[in-house]
Amino acid sequence: MGQTDSSKLTNRSRDYYVEDLTSKINISLFTYNAKNSFSYDSKGKIDYQPNEYLGIGIKVMHKWLGLAYVYAPTNLQEKSKGTTKYSNFTLNSYGKKIGMDFYYLNYDGYYIANTNQIPELKNNNKPYVIRPDISTTSIGSNLYYIFNHKKYSYRSTFLQNEIQKHSAGSFLVNGAFSYYNINADSSIVPTNLDKPNKIDADASLRKGDFYSLCLMPGYAHTFVIKEKFFITLSAFLGANFQQQQYYVGMEISDKNKFIVAPKASARIGLGYNGKRFYAGLAAIGDNYTLPLGANEKLNYLMGNGTFYFGMRFNSPKAFEKVSSFMDKIPGILLQRIN
Repeated sequence: MGQTDSSKLTNRSRDYYVEDLTSKINISLFTYNAKNSFSYDSKGKIDYQPNEYLGIGIKVMHKWLGLAYVYAPTNLQEKSKGTTKYSNFTLNSYGKKIGMDFYYLNYDGYYIANTNQIPELKNNNKPYVIRPDISTTSIGSNLYYIFNHKKYSYRSTFLQNEIQKHSAGSFLVNGAFSYYNINADSSIVPTNLDKPNKIDADASLRKGDFYSLCLMPGYAHTFVIKEKFFITLSAFLGANFQQQQYYVGMEISDKNKFIVAPKASARIGLGYNGKRFYAGLAAIGDNYTLPLGANEKLNYLMGNGTFYFGMRFNSPKAFEKVSSFMDKIPGILLQRIN
């Protein structure tokens, strides 16, 4: 394609670039690793991670509807990092022009991942500081529009019910809404760090509600190699309008303010996409910055990474008749992690 005169491709139809396989039944086995971490960044940085375990799942996809279930056993978590209890529900819709993500995440129990990098927290008997009292809840959605939908398929990478036959890309615009809650029995910063010259005044943050409305332009491109191998890169960057309400100290001290902060998002994938078999890696990440004071901020990152292998099957004729009404509805994937 790199040696083809682009002027000759101007009038190509979508069928030249994208092969529609939504009438097939896709069955995939996959691993799933979720990400829902946050960090407190001031005169020092403290990284909090949940103790999640790698999950194994199965997904069935036909036309616009996909169902997936992931099992991640908490009893296999390392004792040194504590136990995290979590609920993770996502819905992804990837249409030809419009796409949408919806998520609900609830996590109880974190540990400080960089404990050994903070002298005041080092303990030879315990490799990590464990905070079972910290809980977070994230609820939100992303809605985006693909401008070059006549040549470019996002769902070839993330739903595998289409094939991007030739390299192509598109500008996108993403609108997002999110609600983030953090709650702890005491300051999220350990008391031996909550001192002058270590962490600033709002270090005693123990509870907060953060509402965000974002608008982010972006770009996505899929590079096709030898017709069946692909690499997809996409990124968004824009403004995040936030309403914050949080509490510091053990006594009620309510801080309520409106700010504007940056927000970044990325979606990547690579793999093999044949007509019968497909396999690959995909990752999604959304990063939020929550400024709290002049020199401090809370950053939280949500996302997931997955490795998948699947096959496509012809659907029975009787099943096709029943599901014919699904043709005009964008692709939807319901996913539950337990």
